[in-house]
Formats: sequence, C-alpha cells, structure tokens
Amino acid sequence: MTSYFSLQRLTYERLPTHAERSTRPPSRQCTPKNFILAGLVLIVSGALISWSVSRLRRAPYNPLDNYQNINIVPVTTPNATHPIPPARRALVSSLYSDDYALAVSVLGHSARTANVSARLILPYLPNQVSEQALCVVRAVGWEPWAVPLILPPGNVGEVYTRFRDQYTKLNVWALDKQMGGIDRAVYVDADTLVRRNFDELFESPFSFGAVPDIYGDWRGFTIKINAGVLAVHPSSAVLEDMLEKMQVAEYPHGEAEQAFLNLYFAGTALRLPYIYNGNLAIKSRNPVLWQRLAEEMRIVHYTTVKPFFPYDITKPFPKPRLLTPEEIEKALEMGEREHDGFFSEEVGWWRTSYHSMMSEAGHVIRGCYGS
Repeated sequence: MTSYFSLQRLTYERLPTHAERSTRPPSRQCTPKNFILAGLVLIVSGALISWSVSRLRRAPYNPLDNYQNINIVPVTTPNATHPIPPARRALVSSLYSDDYALAVSVLGHSARTANVSARLILPYLPNQVSEQALCVVRAVGWEPWAVPLILPPGNVGEVYTRFRDQYTKLNVWALDKQMGGIDRAVYVDADTLVRRNFDELFESPFSFGAVPDIYGDWRGFTIKINAGVLAVHPSSAVLEDMLEKMQVAEYPHGEAEQAFLNLYFAGTALRLPYIYNGNLAIKSRNPVLWQRLAEEMRIVHYTTVKPFFPYDITKPFPKPRLLTPEEIEKALEMGEREHDGFFSEEVGWWRTSYHSMMSEAGHVIRGCYGS
C-alpha cells in the first residue's frame, strides 16, 4: 500500500567536540524583554487556537436546537384510523417545466404498475408548462392541476436557483378543498420511481411523515427530513398557516421549502424508514445498508444520478423544453456510465419502467409531439 508520506533518509550526526563548541558564537542572553515578547506570542497563539477550536465545534444549524413554536398541526389526526377510499387518496408530484414531463410520466406508470390505490394528481405551473407536456403526462393517468407559484419568502436571491419553484410544493396541503377533495396524500418528487406498493402510508394516523435526509459529505446521516417524499393529511388551514409563518420564521432560506418543513414539523414529524425514500446517497454512503433495503424499497429517489436528464450537470442547462424519447435513451446511457457505473443497477430499474411505459402508451405519448 502506498503511504501518504514518503520516508526521509535519516543521517547520523556525531556529537560536537570541545573544539567545535568553542568556535560557535555565544548564545543570546535571556532578558525581561524577551520573556515579555514570548509571553505575548503564547497568549495570542492560545487565543487563536481557542477561537479555531470553537469554530470547529460549533454545531451546524439544526431545526430542533433552533426550535420555534410555529406549528398548529396536531401530531395525529382525529378519526385517522378510519379506512380512506382510493378516490380520497392521491399520489402527488409536480411539474414546473417541460423537461420533466417524461420523468414524471415514468413515475406515474411505476405507481400504476405497483398497484398504488390512489389518484394521480399533478400540480403544474401553467405559465411554465406546455400543452404538449400535459398531453404526455395525461397519457399515463396523471390529472393535471394548475396551481399558483408560491414564492420564497424574503430575498429570492438567497435561494439556490434550482430550488426557487419548490415552495409551490406546499400546495399539496390545499387538496382537502381542491380536485374533488383529498383526505390523504403522498407527495413524491418527479425524480423518483415507485418500486413497490406503499398503500400503508395512506392509512397513517400521523399528520406528517418523511424520511431522514442523507448527505454525501461530512454531515452523513441526519435527523433532518428530505422533502422528496412526504406523507400528508391535506388541510387548507395548515397551508394558510405555513404561508404566514414562513415570512417570519428563522431558517436557512438557501435550502428552500425543505428547510422550512424541517422547522415547521421539527418536533412532530413521523420519521419514516429509508425504504419510502431510497435516496441514492444511501448507496454512496453505505452500500451494505443499501443492499439490505433494496428488496423492500418502495420509492427510489434519483438524487445523485438523473437517468432522464441528457445534460452535463457541470455545464449550464439549456432552456427547458419537452425532451424526446430519443433524448431519454441518451440520458439512460449517460446515467449508466456516471460514477464509473456505480448506479448502473438503479438506472436499469428506471430504464425498465420507461420501456414498459413506452410499450403501453408510447403511441399516445409520441402523438403529443405533433409533426
């Protein structure tokens, strides 16, 4: 094994003789001035070291350590144990630009393949999504729902560009009075894939549930939730409260709606097992854990690889547009090669679902593109 440090050759140095010592200049005398200077150096050095250590030990932002009592939602919902009929359940995702239309279509197809007994409701931004994209998602059973854009609070510039539409996700709480009324909803990001049925989430008595987040850096596994999969009891009153509270709540705005939800539900969220939000970061962090979860995985979250995105993520993305089936095939090839093929199996899961969808509904989907 190659060492990080090269060995340096040690040479023998003989002890000095009396003659050698006598030729050296006399040593400097230690004066009070020297003692004072040395003491000042030690004091300043100690202060700098203490400051550096305190900075290193300072805990990062945590919604529990920084808890603010802003949540009006009870931990469980009264009469929540009553069976919820499929017509009052919804699998909800989002479509904020055309380039995710085929991705969200594969998501919907995978949910139908897993026999998820719920409606497929798709909030979208009417000013950012074309009729062609809506045609594509309808082909697999999504019910498009035009929703208003929810802007980030305060200075929009504080929010990472790719997160600026994400507060719109909060519209899921309005479903108790929209789309015919929904009692239970499971929200999933468009970059997810359903692997197995998860109907049990619709019967949960807890008002809000989500899976703890995972990072590839030093933060690792955390108690903070990832907003890519949310089990929700819709309530317009809760949405109104959220919109009011997020204007005054203190949290890192750069992380958008995920940071707000972490604060709002800090002490009351049900933390679900990783099988409900199989973040690919788990595999990066601990392949053994990923292997244990894989067979029971309900929902896979393609965070580190996007098998439907044919763009180099290190370069600026082109203007959003409806991707073609041919571009999706290109994206799949890119995804299988990324990270030296580390996620090729998971990309293969998405590829299988995509090909199944195109086999069943491809003629309708291709018709959405026109001539």
